Amino acid sequence: PSGVTVNMSNATQTGVGGVNTPAFHAYNPQNGSVANDTSVVVSNNTELLDSSAAYDTSTYKFTPQVAGYYFLYANVRYQSGTTDFDRINLRITKNGSAALHARNNNKDYSTVCVSGIVQANGSSDYFQMTSYQNSGGSISITTAAENTYFGGYKLIGA
Repeated sequence: PSGVTVNMSNATQTGVGGVNTPAFHAYNPQNGSVANDTSVVVSNNTELLDSSAAYDTSTYKFTPQVAGYYFLYANVRYQSGTTDFDRINLRITKNGSAALHARNNNKDYSTVCVSGIVQANGSSDYFQMTSYQNSGGSISITTAAENTYFGGYKLIGA
């Protein structure tokens, strides 16, 4: 209403639209050639953002250390040219087990993306991006920042 002043200097933001940290976005995988019928942790070793030092560029783990619900996303692309093959899988794992999963058959540089909401306990949970390919031979994951990446941010506390 007219004449009212709101002082937000002591306000605490929580929930969706509030403080969404920890947050991270990593890219530039260094896997090189991935063997046929093999699943690998995607080695994104360059950070665009890591608000709380929660992403480790040597183990490729996101360990939020803050209990809550997180929106995580990942995208992968193999340097496949026009090679058709059976399958590309993309997973975000929680403590080594699949938490989010996507799959695509490949034709001409297909990409696979996955996203969703996961819960973290704030003490020991960690998340990694893994991918599997079944092309009949070894093939490389593209290192382009716009094609292969892993990221996420806190939505709300637990």
